[in-house]
Amino acid sequence: MMVRRAQPWLGTLVEIAAEGTDSATLNAAIQRAFERVAVVHATMSFQSADSALTHVNQRAQTGWVALSPDLAAVFAAALGFARASDGLFDPSVAGWLVASGQLPRHPDFPDAPRTDWRAIELDGDRVRFVASLLVDLSGIAKGYAVDGALASLRTDGVHAATVNAGGDLAHFGEPALPVRVRLPHAPTRTVQLAALRDGAAATSASYFQPDALRHPARGHRLCTHASVTVLAADCMTADALTKVVAADATRAQRVLAAYAAHAVVLDGKRASRCDADGWHDLPLEQAA
Repeated sequence: MMVRRAQPWLGTLVEIAAEGTDSATLNAAIQRAFERVAVVHATMSFQSADSALTHVNQRAQTGWVALSPDLAAVFAAALGFARASDGLFDPSVAGWLVASGQLPRHPDFPDAPRTDWRAIELDGDRVRFVASLLVDLSGIAKGYAVDGALASLRTDGVHAATVNAGGDLAHFGEPALPVRVRLPHAPTRTVQLAALRDGAAATSASYFQPDALRHPARGHRLCTHASVTVLAADCMTADALTKVVAADATRAQRVLAAYAAHAVVLDGKRASRCDADGWHDLPLEQAA
């Protein structure tokens, strides 16, 4: 039997589906998975004035700030993605998003007109900023939460499960999960790009928020008429690499290969796929 539940977390609706033989066991497993998501939300929400990440943004310009194990892990991952992509992924773009009103300005936030991931210094379980920065981990934090929820469901022994947080999703078990993505030129319609048996997918696009994605160095809009979907072993990696592909598809090829991931870009009525052979166009109906 299959049990489905949904709760609002991380600025989106998080949906969990789990399959097993006993509804009480499944409901308990799903509740524990949501509790894992709730911890990540409380720690890493940029929107919340009380989150640990907000505390970091308020204090890290003046000295070292202690991090929880979860927050330290996501900071380490963010800097790893930034190094691997030569800054195409940059968690320090939050200053621009605050200035444009897309993210809130909490009390004691510094003015942060620049982006520079190299100014983020991580030392184990503490962090400091050596320039005036604001860090937003929202995308990869959402992926991290999805991964954590799915790991919790595995531990609880469910037969198959899916966690979907607003386009960041991960799945294990049979049957395979179809990955459907909105068409950029007709966002009320979707197309299937892949099928997941044990892995993750994330999509970045600007269907309804044209200013949501910006190039980390130049500041111009990304994905204005396109979407980027990345399939990877885990959801945090998939989410991060969508930003890399959106910023520079050519340079992203090397980064995708390093993480054993591949991408599909929908641009108008065309689809392009990057795999071990590089980028190539393909008919939309063959995107999978």
